[in-house]
Amino acid sequence: MALISKTFSIANISIQASADTVEKRVRSLSGVRNAAVTLASNTMLVEFDPDITDEQMIIQTVRACGYDAYTKEMPALSEPETAPQNILLTKELIISAALSALCGLLWFAPASYWLCFLPTIGALWLNRGTAAAAIREIKTENKPGSGCLRLFTFTVCLLFGLFFGIKNHRDGIMFLFSASMIITIAGLENRMIEYSRLKASQPVSELLSSLPKTASVYDDRREKLANVEDLREDQIFMVRPNEAIPADGRVVRGFATMDESALTGIDTPIEKSEGSYVYANSICLSGSLEIRAEKTGSATAMMRLASLAEKTASDDSFQSPFKNFGRYLLLYVIIAAVTAAGGWLFSGRSSVFAANVLVCVLSCTALRALKLSSENEVMSAAGQAMTEHVLFRSVEALEIAGKTDYAVIEQNGAVTDDELTVTDFITAEGMSEGRLEYIAYALESRSDRPFARAITRYLRSRRMAVTDIQEFTRLSRRGRSALQSLSSYRSGTYDEIVERGIDPGEWDETIRSLRHEGKRVLIFTQDDIIIGVIAAIRPLIPGAQEAMEGLRGAGCELWLFTDGTEDESNVLEERLAPDHVIFHPAKDERERILASLDEEDSVTAYISMKPEETSQEDVDITVAIGTGAEPDCEAAGILLTRNRLSDFLYALKLSRRLNERIARKQTAILIYHAAAVLLFGFLLPYILKFPLTPAAAAVCACVCLAAVIGEKKEFR
Repeated sequence: MALISKTFSIANISIQASADTVEKRVRSLSGVRNAAVTLASNTMLVEFDPDITDEQMIIQTVRACGYDAYTKEMPALSEPETAPQNILLTKELIISAALSALCGLLWFAPASYWLCFLPTIGALWLNRGTAAAAIREIKTENKPGSGCLRLFTFTVCLLFGLFFGIKNHRDGIMFLFSASMIITIAGLENRMIEYSRLKASQPVSELLSSLPKTASVYDDRREKLANVEDLREDQIFMVRPNEAIPADGRVVRGFATMDESALTGIDTPIEKSEGSYVYANSICLSGSLEIRAEKTGSATAMMRLASLAEKTASDDSFQSPFKNFGRYLLLYVIIAAVTAAGGWLFSGRSSVFAANVLVCVLSCTALRALKLSSENEVMSAAGQAMTEHVLFRSVEALEIAGKTDYAVIEQNGAVTDDELTVTDFITAEGMSEGRLEYIAYALESRSDRPFARAITRYLRSRRMAVTDIQEFTRLSRRGRSALQSLSSYRSGTYDEIVERGIDPGEWDETIRSLRHEGKRVLIFTQDDIIIGVIAAIRPLIPGAQEAMEGLRGAGCELWLFTDGTEDESNVLEERLAPDHVIFHPAKDERERILASLDEEDSVTAYISMKPEETSQEDVDITVAIGTGAEPDCEAAGILLTRNRLSDFLYALKLSRRLNERIARKQTAILIYHAAAVLLFGFLLPYILKFPLTPAAAAVCACVCLAAVIGEKKEFR
């Protein structure tokens, strides 16, 4: 018989006795020669005859022992290999540069003047995309820009080459060489811009391509490897340790701990079991799951977030300081070129000299650098913000976030957790903590009140179960009261206890002390005698206090809307020290406050878990905090995928740095243009008694563009 060896993964097997049981059961199958379980890797190597038994029979045998099993080794799908492409130095660009060099060499053979037109026209053909883009600027966009100026300069050089070449072949060759160099450099600029855009959008692109390429799916009751693109809704797929989930879906079988930090920013592993919802790009840390796909490909939460970031990054509506100056800069360069050429002609210089000055000034412009200085910065900022779990839904939000004057913050979810956490179990004399836990679980496990949910979570974490309270009789359906033998047990707040006529007595000081700390207190009684109290608090979200200090240091006036008890509000006011605290504001009061902050030349940011609950007419930018895997909050301009106010502080600082960097960079570009016009239009012609060739000016413009592109774009 032909034996084969195959590795299976076994979920959650941890002790040798269980491994021995699984090995014994599998070895008892017909056709199986040997089975060996390795606890360290949760795998089992089986040697068997495929003609007698198959993989499914082995898996069913392991599952009969109480453990999920899956095949481990599967053939990988072949993927076509794509040859790496050099974006900057393309074949066409290299040939174009060679033709330009050939044209320059012909200057030493004036008799070859007419041959110079061939490499010049060849360079234009190889860079026809540049010419097409220039024509498109005029025909479709109706905004002549850098492409039009480059094509115009090329055409002028070509005409000057024809006009002056008839009289003097050397003069004609010089202009034809300049023309071929200008169109070649224009092509290089296009490649540089394309390369820069790819680099700037890399964080988002990496996220869009981060889904696993293959998935283990069930097909005809057998497991096979399939392309993620072929994954369909309602199809069952499975994940094992260290594998990424390829689609959003619901668990139908298994138990595992997942790392969802890529999506939600929550670093704590999250347990998933039957009925749990899981998200694409989450990593399975331990265990194995069978999942029914519900959203695949671009419909997954992660891909929707990435697509929103990509949309924002590609939006060119950012109102940079000199955004509308580009068209005036083009006009300024043309006027400066004509003025310089006319001035030299008027001073007695030759027409060839004046023509060279004209073309030099036109060639030294770097209009693309002005636009690219804001475009690439915005793309880079939006992509990096996405990796920090901050999503700007629009370029406007990215721009004005750094100009925030007033930060109006809702307590729930932004400053404190939206769920209570038990902090204190205090028992009366003669009452054990275990007994109080037992009574508390009986009274609160059926209730859906926030305090009851907190107590139930706490006690279940201590292995308290429903079977532990069977001795109670007449349990209230909504909690808070129960009978056991002849004793009556009840729970209530301080005010409810006093209203029932129970004197807190010696408990009064303890209860007041807990409430003074901002904690909520639930009192337990047995036959109207206090037997213990449980205190819980909505804890501050990590970093909230530091974030409030950071916002205040950034010049923001802080308004805090509290929704807890008065004691909680007092504690928050003392710890966070906001400028204004509004206790339980009604909706109309919220809107009145927001309207009062809506002043000219001021920006108000409203930060909430549910910003749609408040009118947005008087809010400049809304921030949905803790959206997690819900990227469809239309009311928000900024989405924070985790409950961290510090992420808004990051967004504010990033926006400020972005605005400052764009203003600084564009100022430098304008200074370059003023200096370049002065240098190539006046100083060099005066010093050298003859202007440099326009190709030198075009090289300077290309260097300026390279400096803009090559600047580091980190926003840390």
